[in-house]
Amino acid sequence: MVFEQRYRWGRAYRDGRLVCARVHITIGHDDRLGLTRHERRYVVARFQERLDGSLRTELTQLVRRRGAAARRIAETLETIELVLDHPHREHERIVGRLQPPQLRHGQLRDIDFGLRELELT
Repeated sequence: MVFEQRYRWGRAYRDGRLVCARVHITIGHDDRLGLTRHERRYVVARFQERLDGSLRTELTQLVRRRGAAARRIAETLETIELVLDHPHREHERIVGRLQPPQLRHGQLRDIDFGLRELELT
């Protein structure tokens, strides 16, 4: 069962360089038994506006491939940093690797990509 979904707007960066100016970010929690606290949280990103050319190419590759081929491509991609916009507090950062989408139909700005978070040390 999934609960506590939060929707935020943010931006995406790679190596300190802006790669998408507007990202719709969904953060939720899965309460299934057997998952660690870190595994229970999931992040989904939908890249809306002003995509960098290299990010557009990578997202297109993830959409066009299926199964193991898509997962292999996802593992080769650089990490991405999502910065969530909060009007009244410090910006939250989420760093991770993009994952292939579950649904692949429609325009790129309408497709949700999972993000496998990396634990920051």
